Amino acid sequence: MTDKQKTLVCGDVNGNFNTLFSRVDSIVKKSGPFDILLCVGNFFGDDNSQLDAYKMGTRKVPVTTYVFGPSDESHVQYYCEEGSEIVPNVVYMGKRGIFTTSSDVKIAYLTGLSRRELGKDIPMCTFEPSDCSAVRDSCFRGQSEYRGVDVLITTLWPAGIENDDCQKMDIAKDRLSDLIAWLAMHVKPRYHFVPSTDKYYERQPYRNQSIHQDYRECATRFIGLAPVGNKAKEKWIYACSLQPITKMRMTDLLQATTDETLCPYDPELIKQHQPGKVVKFSGNGQYFYNMDAVDDDQGKRKRKSGDTERKRREFDPDSCWFCLSSPTVEKHLVICVGTHCYLALPKGPLTPYHVLILPIAHHQSVSKAPDEVVNEIKKFKEALKEFYKSMKKLVVFFERNYKTSHMQIQCVPVPRACESQILEVFQDEAGINSIQIEVLPPYADIAQVVLPGAPYFHAELPTGDQIFAKTKQHFPLQFGRDVLSSPPILNCEDKADWRQCLISREEEDDHVAAFRTNFRPYDFTINEDSDSE
Repeated sequence: MTDKQKTLVCGDVNGNFNTLFSRVDSIVKKSGPFDILLCVGNFFGDDNSQLDAYKMGTRKVPVTTYVFGPSDESHVQYYCEEGSEIVPNVVYMGKRGIFTTSSDVKIAYLTGLSRRELGKDIPMCTFEPSDCSAVRDSCFRGQSEYRGVDVLITTLWPAGIENDDCQKMDIAKDRLSDLIAWLAMHVKPRYHFVPSTDKYYERQPYRNQSIHQDYRECATRFIGLAPVGNKAKEKWIYACSLQPITKMRMTDLLQATTDETLCPYDPELIKQHQPGKVVKFSGNGQYFYNMDAVDDDQGKRKRKSGDTERKRREFDPDSCWFCLSSPTVEKHLVICVGTHCYLALPKGPLTPYHVLILPIAHHQSVSKAPDEVVNEIKKFKEALKEFYKSMKKLVVFFERNYKTSHMQIQCVPVPRACESQILEVFQDEAGINSIQIEVLPPYADIAQVVLPGAPYFHAELPTGDQIFAKTKQHFPLQFGRDVLSSPPILNCEDKADWRQCLISREEEDDHVAAFRTNFRPYDFTINEDSDSE
């Protein structure tokens, strides 16, 4: 199987070159080398003085960077000839075209504004309907069976993309283009990136439309990236690993996801052989979507009809490492015990005050736990927040309901200074591992997001945001620890794998004793014990 191409994508740079390349450099140091960086918006800004250091060689561009055509007339003077370097390792690709990387990833692009929709022509900054046709034809050229392209980059957003029932986006009408919608429908990108003027936007994947009723097309992920270094801390860089569409198995390419939607664009556009020109095709031209197909949790096989619940082996709590009644539980790690849950030190803690919240009886996950267990988990979380606050720390809670049979909620104290970076690091690590994560609003209930028994990863951040991911095959088991051990947060990457940082029994006893003593003013279980006597 062909190796995947590690790709970074950013929004409008606007002359913030140091912010961009410093961030890229830190990602490379954390996650290894990347193949390319794609700048999907305006590269230049009102002040481009930071670029001088890169021209003189006193600063280096850490990853080969591709820049595309401008949409601002005042920036035209800064661009060089197509295919030339603006500075070493930064290549200007022009306003339209398609290129194939050394990893066989195909990237199509049409940047700038629509002259027809704008109402005026700005040299280098506008395109014509014929440019849309030219990009489409370049994508199709030399392919007997067209699958799509890996990436499409445009400045304008396709008209119709704003029709999203799950999240509302206030997109200015002059940023929406019927021509770009036509192009997206015809070239069928796996990823479509655009610059956003303010907020980060990631739409649920949509299934591309086919002109043939019985033919299924690939799905597209549409992503709008905020400006580089924006003050609102909206996400402006995206990391992903791309396997070339030409090398993918058709079963993987056409695999459905539980959150995908129908194509949001005008269905008449697929009938237009040229933008605005309708051509009749044989057949009824209707879009076919199999609503009856049901995937299993790995997306590879269908469940048998009538098999509404998985058959599970009868579980023996005596064999569980975490059931408190089990003879195998390491009771010296227990810090305190409530009515339904208990607090314990984990094996290989990230910090001396890293603890676990666990149910006393056997429950697999929060999504399946009874109300009394969930309520006591919340009490433990509130007590821990106050405890860590007294230490001038914040806390990240995370749960991985995947390849584990007993619920474990990891509680990791982190420095206050990293609060604004935690979400970004989670998103970067998710992109590197091809994990699709969702940011849930504060106070969202995980039990209402995921089906009971379905595998997932869930984290609660100090900002109140919650992160949710559906775990699939090969999900990294140390994902939460990988993120929190990274340099921007705890800076202890050698502890990402708990097996590599086991401590002695004596050290474990010392950690537990210290935690009990310091946690005592916040330990509500002490009062419960007193009440029961």
